[in-house]
Amino acid sequence: MIMGSKSRRLFWYTLLIVLILSSNFLLYRLPSIQPVPNGAVAGSIMDLMLVIPLLTYFFVIRKRYSLKYLGFVVLAGYAAALFIIPGRHMQSYPFVRYAFVFSEGVLFLVEAFILFKILTKFPKLRREYKRLSDKDSLFQYNLKTSLELHLPDNRALYIFLSELSIFYYSLFSWHKQVKITHGMPFTYHKKASTIAVYVMLIHATVIESIGLHYFLHQWNEIAAYILLFLNIYGILYFLGEIQATRLTPYVLEDQRLYVQTGLAKSMDIPLENIKEFKYYDGPEKFTKIESRTLWDARAADFIVEKPTFELVLKKEQDVTLMYGLKRKVNRVVLNVDEPQSFLSEIQSRLKEDDPKI
Repeated sequence: MIMGSKSRRLFWYTLLIVLILSSNFLLYRLPSIQPVPNGAVAGSIMDLMLVIPLLTYFFVIRKRYSLKYLGFVVLAGYAAALFIIPGRHMQSYPFVRYAFVFSEGVLFLVEAFILFKILTKFPKLRREYKRLSDKDSLFQYNLKTSLELHLPDNRALYIFLSELSIFYYSLFSWHKQVKITHGMPFTYHKKASTIAVYVMLIHATVIESIGLHYFLHQWNEIAAYILLFLNIYGILYFLGEIQATRLTPYVLEDQRLYVQTGLAKSMDIPLENIKEFKYYDGPEKFTKIESRTLWDARAADFIVEKPTFELVLKKEQDVTLMYGLKRKVNRVVLNVDEPQSFLSEIQSRLKEDDPKI
């Protein structure tokens, strides 16, 4: 199979990362290499905290995403260093911790600057958000629309939006109810096991947290607390997925269809851009080539059923992912709890726009 330039880039990036991690892991665990010289330890630190971030920048981030994502890569590199390099070796390089704190401090200052910009516009943002939320309870859409109106062309805001959405849905939305006054809502999770899937993932994460935290704490206390933090974050994310799925139905209006699946993916589709809307009659699994330009908007399930509907677009549109990442698609497949009603409502609106349909 011939790979495109993007696929080749990701292939080589993944291969290099795997080689760096595996070679450094084996360096400290193969008896034939022991004892490990100090120069090798310095090389491992360089690999994990400098080379990997640089590779990520040139292969993934450059000209595509905000430099802010590099901070998360540095954090992951530091966590990998704590896990791979034994503590007795790391003690000889205390500057590593200070370098990590410095880099994350720079990231924090950037975040603080973004927060400052938001606070300066807060009265206008609050009024716009309240105006939108009085109509519909679509938290992410309303907040995103308000931010883009008053703070346009700032991609870093998507990071703020994603993080705030996770904490809002996981901690502060449990007494909220769906309210849609401007359009028709269609749920997509009641006939699937979506909530059960995330409850199972939360259960597994809690068990993993207890066992691994105890094990790692005996070996490396910092690594144990980093893993504990990541697991707590993961639990909040899964709780947020449950609530976002429950509180964010698909919304069909006169001129658009808003599709949001959980926390992570959303798409605002103008009806005039819909070329064809029909029952899906293709295979259950999509090929890799198809998946590049297709968005599978079905909810998570233990047994993923065949999509009910297929939506073909006249021209490609962006699917918005977490942290402002986007990809272009020209087809959308999805399921809803009331398929017949959904089909008739969309077809009637499409006929109003184009009598030939």
